[in-house]
Amino acid sequence: MRTTCWPALLWLVLAGCETAGPFELIDAEDVYLTLGVSGGFAGVSMSFVVDGAEGEVRGGLCANLCDWGEGDLILPVSDAQVEDLAGRLERAGVFRLAGDYGSECCDQFAYDLSYRRGGKSASVRGVASRIPAPLAESILHLSSLGSRRLPALVAPDTEEADWPGSPYTLGAVEASGRTLTAEVTYGGGCAPHRMDLVAWGGWLESNPVQVNALVTHDDGGDRCKALVTQERAFDLSPLARAWVEAYGPAEGPIRIMLRLRDPVSGSPLGRLIELEL
Repeated sequence: MRTTCWPALLWLVLAGCETAGPFELIDAEDVYLTLGVSGGFAGVSMSFVVDGAEGEVRGGLCANLCDWGEGDLILPVSDAQVEDLAGRLERAGVFRLAGDYGSECCDQFAYDLSYRRGGKSASVRGVASRIPAPLAESILHLSSLGSRRLPALVAPDTEEADWPGSPYTLGAVEASGRTLTAEVTYGGGCAPHRMDLVAWGGWLESNPVQVNALVTHDDGGDRCKALVTQERAFDLSPLARAWVEAYGPAEGPIRIMLRLRDPVSGSPLGRLIELEL
């Protein structure tokens, strides 16, 4: 069994491993969940599975605004990502607040979450407005996986060297609203490659405030030689929430200068990307 102990991934969590309770560590291998999302103005209807033991997000129902078949690999996910998602759900009270919160008409998102970690399990159903707010927020955070976006990991107590660093090259990078897309190229083709966007080291005071970031890469031991180019997408909402926790509610758009490391030059100033979140 893998034993991983990642540094705290939230700005206001004590340094150390992610915890579900005072002394209880979360191991990605113990986490298995399914999430169904329906409703909204666009009438989304989809479900997916997060399997921490396999490090995968796989498709379930796909009726609208999704592009996979049942059982298709949507995204490979790292242990750090699974542990962060599970930690958010548990800190929001997923075991304590499990239940059916009913429905309302007409344009709200409805969620159907089944969550299991080891011998514990919980189910949460209902529309976002009726589910307790912290829990609804953590489920919304999780739902970004359904649009093939990995939530950014905010890890102030880490350094670049703490994260996986398999080789790759970084192509075009674009930020639009709370989504950052990055073109990546790496050698492989025979195993899933896991990547995260990590903001590390804390805020760097300036106007706008700056933060160091990198796209991590774990090649999973892939020894194939094909040259693979993909577009990876990341949800920047955790970075916006971290800014609000540090500086208070914003009167307008949140402006952050992302100092994105260039994996070839090694310089954190390889890409300067101004975000409006």
